[in-house]
Amino acid sequence: MFEFSRFYEKSGVEKPTKTDVAQCFNQAAMLLPRMGTVRIVNDCQGLEVMADSLLNQLFYNFLDNSLKHGKKVTQIRLHFTKEGDMLKLFYEDDGVGIPQDNKPKLFHEGFSTGKSTGLGLFLIRKMVEVYGWTISEEGEPGKGAKFNITIPKFNKSGEENYLFAK
Repeated sequence: MFEFSRFYEKSGVEKPTKTDVAQCFNQAAMLLPRMGTVRIVNDCQGLEVMADSLLNQLFYNFLDNSLKHGKKVTQIRLHFTKEGDMLKLFYEDDGVGIPQDNKPKLFHEGFSTGKSTGLGLFLIRKMVEVYGWTISEEGEPGKGAKFNITIPKFNKSGEENYLFAK
């Protein structure tokens, strides 16, 4: 809980810089020794976003949640699509998914299914909001969790929020 508080206090403090999404996700995955036989599919090579070091924490929280709550997760995938001026970054697993009645409460502070502090997804939402992005969960119960992070082309400072490295 102290670790979450420390990260939350840091949100918005660092100046966002170009951050390699694939590398950031891979680093977060390496921090979880219990990944075991879970297959990681990272389809974000060449994607850079304006973010700070908290992006690593965001991915770590997603991965940790998949392992804790997904029960039967065999694969986790990170990928993106471009829709008009928006970039959609998707994190998904093939676990048990999130029950429909939990979805409205998912990002609320303190919401837990009894196995955690209820801060993880709340802090993820707060981190995403600091960047000027939005987040939703679109997975199907029984088929896995699917988080959609929508990133507008420009941030609050008028800088490009994402780009594709050559």
